[in-house]
Amino acid sequence: MSDYENKENPSEEKRKAISPWKNKANEFCETSPDIFESAKEYIKIGLKHKDALHLACAVKSKCDYLITTDKKFYNKNGIVKGIEIANPMNFILEMEESK
Repeated sequence: MSDYENKENPSEEKRKAISPWKNKANEFCETSPDIFESAKEYIKIGLKHKDALHLACAVKSKCDYLITTDKKFYNKNGIVKGIEIANPMNFILEMEESK
């Protein structure tokens, strides 16, 4: 999903800046039928298609957090059990408090 979104980015500068994400990632979630089924359920609760796929991958990968700057996506926090949808600032503050 991240590769697809980055390839669709109209800014060449941003595409180049984002493209090394795979070299920094600890894990990579391959798409599968169960991810697409989960994404369909997330679309039913009001997520956009791409956001639903990101969330389905994060849940499948057993992530504790999914960090987003999309306010509508962030406002879905608490709807999906087992993962927290956080904005970057809240995530940083929470991590600082847990030290």
